[in-house]
Amino acid sequence: VSTQSTGGEVDKLEKNIFEDVNKMAHVFEVSWLTRRCLKFYETVLLNFEKNSYEEILFACEIASRAHYNLKQTKYVSCFVKNVTFSGVGKSFFLQRYMSGFATIPKRKIDMSIAVAGNDLN
Repeated sequence: VSTQSTGGEVDKLEKNIFEDVNKMAHVFEVSWLTRRCLKFYETVLLNFEKNSYEEILFACEIASRAHYNLKQTKYVSCFVKNVTFSGVGKSFFLQRYMSGFATIPKRKIDMSIAVAGNDLN
């Protein structure tokens, strides 16, 4: 369980509990924890070890769900600004991410548009 230390930091925050902690911070309007979650996302979840499709997908889905479920737009902006797609390639990522286009949810379509950004013609 994550707790606040005397310095206002989270004692322990891990990938597997991140979304639950972020949701609680947002729902209960705990501003210091909301800021700490965004910092964790930027420094840990966007720091890919292998730059694999799975790592990028994990971070992408967190950003997408934060935007649609919690109305937190900072995660999508952060993802788009910081992900380089080196090794995977943006086109390859988007092709896999949008496979089954007819049945994917609107949030994935919107996230794909955000990722594609200025590359759309």
